[in-house]
Amino acid sequence: MSRNNRNRLQGLEPTNPPDADLPLLDEGSFSFVVPTEIVDLPSGGRFYREGHPLHGVETVEIRHMTAKEEDILTSKTLLKKGLAIDRLLNSVMVDKRIDVNDLLIGDKNAILLATRITGYGETYDTNVTCPVCGNNDKHSFNLGEMGSVSTDDLPEGVVATDEGTFRVTLPVFGMEIELKLLTGREERYLIDHAESKKKKSLPESNVTDQLKMIICSVKGSPSPSVIDRLVDSLPASDSRFIQSVYDKIVPNVDLKVPYGCSSCTYEVEDMGVPLTAAFFWPDR
Repeated sequence: MSRNNRNRLQGLEPTNPPDADLPLLDEGSFSFVVPTEIVDLPSGGRFYREGHPLHGVETVEIRHMTAKEEDILTSKTLLKKGLAIDRLLNSVMVDKRIDVNDLLIGDKNAILLATRITGYGETYDTNVTCPVCGNNDKHSFNLGEMGSVSTDDLPEGVVATDEGTFRVTLPVFGMEIELKLLTGREERYLIDHAESKKKKSLPESNVTDQLKMIICSVKGSPSPSVIDRLVDSLPASDSRFIQSVYDKIVPNVDLKVPYGCSSCTYEVEDMGVPLTAAFFWPDR
């Protein structure tokens, strides 16, 4: 029997109704503040031109993932168009001036990694296939231990410019070229272009397409036609040289870890963490 009922049986009016000392709440009394995270940018903001929100900025602030972001990740329309991840990252950015498509790829990867950690934690369980024996094992990665690869020490012969580009001389052709770092938008263009060619049964040109994208001048000339002619006649050794230099100058997230197969003797110190569907859609 409740206290109110007992008072009524006694012919008494309750002097202190239940919860009378609690304030009445209206909708404005509820405030739900989503926590945020500060993400270190591998680029340190050094390779963005003046006017970009991240020019000279070493960190960026993101909100933790919420149910709203899970809606984005499960949107069949966005998944089909390949837009889910970009929409997700734009959604968690605190500074709405920043478009993730205009971020350098390494910085975008750092934000992607941090967003995944805020949503599902540092543990990432996924299957790893041994390249030697084909054994498939479940492997657990600690994403919180992943660091960054900076470009503080450039390869010999590579000179950074004030415009955020890099000058280098080709070993065979002997001419100076200028390289730029790709943004997420440019990476998406290369992916879409390759898929379009595949659908049309056209010859693949992934290497030359990327070279034409990352080379921004030849002997001081930014002419696209000059760049195209250079790439189309580039010796293979110069092509490999450019690709090697580019890999070394890109500031990025270090997603390489030691790996040893449980079924054979294969071991490697720098296996890339496989970014499968389980990265943002873990089994829960």
